[in-house]
Amino acid sequence: MSRGRKLESLQDYQRALKNKYGIGEGSDYKPWLRIQDVKSHGTRSLIFGRKSQREHHMMSSIESELFYLAEFSDSVTDIREQFPILPLNYTQKVASILGVKHPIHPKTKEPIIMTTDQLLTTDSPQGTSYHAISVKPESESDKQRVLEKIDIERVCWQLLGVKFSYFTGNELTKIQSSNLSWATSPFRENTILFADEQVDSALAVIEVGQCFLEDLCNQLISMNIASHDDALLLIRYLIADKFIDVDLSSKITEVGILDITSIAMATRGVMNGAS
Repeated sequence: MSRGRKLESLQDYQRALKNKYGIGEGSDYKPWLRIQDVKSHGTRSLIFGRKSQREHHMMSSIESELFYLAEFSDSVTDIREQFPILPLNYTQKVASILGVKHPIHPKTKEPIIMTTDQLLTTDSPQGTSYHAISVKPESESDKQRVLEKIDIERVCWQLLGVKFSYFTGNELTKIQSSNLSWATSPFRENTILFADEQVDSALAVIEVGQCFLEDLCNQLISMNIASHDDALLLIRYLIADKFIDVDLSSKITEVGILDITSIAMATRGVMNGAS
């Protein structure tokens, strides 16, 4: 991991822009802030994006929570974290209109570039749109200064015609995101592919409804669809690539039960051809 960058003055911001931080899309995007650039009280992590094909910098566990949920959505095509709201005088003007103090650097006391935790690009029949999301734990949702800064973000995005939301997460989203992390983690940086015949054979024996995860693994093994080592991995693959839809509201690895709600009646080639 590269060392942290200093972002304390206008000169630092200009240098960051010159080096293309906060600019680009997909695999070319470089977040304005990386985990090595800031001190964080949360659980920081790097998550390799399956859609973006780059590492995403998450400053807290709740940011990771939102990331897994957003990335799994069919309509979300890109996630740009720590996205800068530019130019600086734009956020300063909005703060002035709202009658609140613009964020400053604690050391230099100079105004800082404000960032939005995640900017989603979404595709729909109506076209491409954007959704800016501020992520904060519920424990901070009643703090006056936190709300003031979120208000600056909200107005800035709304003036640009971009939808803005505030994500605090809850017990359900925490469980859902944990399940998605479990299902998708083997297929991020190191892509693991199963043969079309394996996928089709597995889909032919899997049924809608509840089953014990261990029993399904044993069934795939006994029918020679997957090896002992690969049976669970195949099930995770079917969930990650949406060959099967499962209820994500209970922690799969803890309860050991898979509640299958639907099964894709198509081969992988057809599925991969769809967006």
